[in-house]
Amino acid sequence: MTAQASPLYPRRRWVRGPIRLMGRALTRLLTRLTITGRENFPSAGPLIVVGNHVAMLEAALMVLYTPYDLELLAAGEIPLDPRYAPFAKAYGFIPIKRGAMDRQAMEAALEVLKSGGVIGMFPEGGIWESAFKRARTGVSWLSYHAQAPILPVGFGGIDGALAQAMAFKRPKLSMTVGELMPPVRDEPGKPLKLVLEEGARSVMARIESLVPEEDKRRWNRIRDERFELQLAVRQPDGTPVVIPPEVAVTQAEMLAKFFHRPLLLDVLTRNIRLPVEALKQLDTEHHPARLADAADLALGYLNDNAHFLTYRFGYEQGSQMREGLAQLRDLSRWAQQNGYEVYVTPVRRYKRRGSDEEIVEDKPGALPAL
Repeated sequence: MTAQASPLYPRRRWVRGPIRLMGRALTRLLTRLTITGRENFPSAGPLIVVGNHVAMLEAALMVLYTPYDLELLAAGEIPLDPRYAPFAKAYGFIPIKRGAMDRQAMEAALEVLKSGGVIGMFPEGGIWESAFKRARTGVSWLSYHAQAPILPVGFGGIDGALAQAMAFKRPKLSMTVGELMPPVRDEPGKPLKLVLEEGARSVMARIESLVPEEDKRRWNRIRDERFELQLAVRQPDGTPVVIPPEVAVTQAEMLAKFFHRPLLLDVLTRNIRLPVEALKQLDTEHHPARLADAADLALGYLNDNAHFLTYRFGYEQGSQMREGLAQLRDLSRWAQQNGYEVYVTPVRRYKRRGSDEEIVEDKPGALPAL
């Protein structure tokens, strides 16, 4: 029985072909890429290609170097990063709203697989942490319902590579193609939910096994990570002011973690185009009105996209981050009414694996390398 044609697959061949040719030429010019395991690519679909994800570069390499007309699943609940949007829109992808079961996107991907096509996706679901994250069950759901095998790919040398490439430093990159994994199937006596969760963990473990050891050591180097918030209100002459209980920030720990995940605010400023720069400049910004306005704008977006934080950090931590941001807004409004200044210092403490030395970062960290 042959697969039926789908309106979603194949498509855009007239533009995807030139994009792949141009992209491969640029990759050869600007990087030193090594690909191993090419023999593991099956001759045709249905197939789900999966990989690790810390930057946008993995998506580009997956599109350029898998020998298929790949249909990529990518974030659809936030606007694309304007630096990459023209290329992504030209190539085309299936947008998926992360954080909720996006039935429309999953059905579109399922249609591609049932027509014998190839889906590309990243089970971790995002790049907000430079470390391995829990795999989402979307990959096992698709494999189960389409009975499609899964091809794991491990990318190496990605962290900071794009900046090096743009500086003509030709970073070393690697792409390791693993052995084909069979479709996720029912297991007698085991609930489907558990089957899908175990399948997703198995996929992520296989991907991780293909990532170079150097990258794994770098991404998993952090232990004993803790957060705290140093918060002070002062009069214009520097005299400290006691913060009344009704405007106290009780979610200080999670608010500090929010500020030490700068990609979140980067998305709000660059992708969403919200003027929340005051929240990114806490080391110099003490004007309460600007802090309150920025927090209010961020909260407005979080009300519209309720899964933005909970998808990434879980319901409890995500809700605490949002509550902490609201508390910072209310505190800043109070300070504004009284002519005070607000000083916010998020503190991150952690140790590197193999060392007992505690490292302290007392302001929002630099944006992660692309």
